Amino acid sequence: MENHYFDSLIAEVKPLLDGQGFKDFGEGVYKNDKKAVKIAYDETAKMYRLFMADIEEGEEEEYSEITSWLFDETQNAKDAASVGMDFSETIREKLGVKIKRETSAQIDMPTFTKDGAYNITAFTKKVLDVFPSLKEPYKDSVAKYGNFLYIDFFSRYLVPEIKTVYKENNKKSVKKVTEIFQSAYTSGDRDVVNILVGVLSAAVYDDAAAKDNLFAALGENTHCIAAITNFIPNIVKNKKLKEALVK
Repeated sequence: MENHYFDSLIAEVKPLLDGQGFKDFGEGVYKNDKKAVKIAYDETAKMYRLFMADIEEGEEEEYSEITSWLFDETQNAKDAASVGMDFSETIREKLGVKIKRETSAQIDMPTFTKDGAYNITAFTKKVLDVFPSLKEPYKDSVAKYGNFLYIDFFSRYLVPEIKTVYKENNKKSVKKVTEIFQSAYTSGDRDVVNILVGVLSAAVYDDAAAKDNLFAALGENTHCIAAITNFIPNIVKNKKLKEALVK
């Protein structure tokens, strides 16, 4: 298979597979005595797909797709690792493997980097400062997955908060939240800008009033407005993208 950062993805899945006695049969296929797992990249759909099959008396039964993730040429090794973490959690659930969760007290909160880089960690800190009610869900999410799956977290928890802010259109709340988003769009790295456009689009794609209020708040930031405008049709027509961003 063409790599597509496959090594970064499988590095997140392999500890679980090794612990459950799976052997590597090549081409993204792993088997133990009872199950077969296959990870494949679909070039046409630009997706990583995860399949599983039962093994009865040494023979594989038919594979079934159990989850998939969009993954195109704009994404990198860090994104592939996020896919791997999600696949690992899905496999664990299908196998019925229980894991010991860390308590929320053991989870460190995100902080700014010493070099001042505006990355996902810095953006997350800003978000949690503005929406302190998300701090406990953040801890629970990191405890559950053993890492921060920011796409899942922001789509699950931040998108509803954004929708509420721009739907209610309280001037003070809108100003406070919009300032964070303006700064993130201007100063954030590529991952920050991409997830920001994604969650803002997901929050207002089906609510004209909320969208109008968001665009009014963004004011002269025409680049951000255009990015959201261009992204919204993708949510509407792409089922997998909608499932990833709208919970």
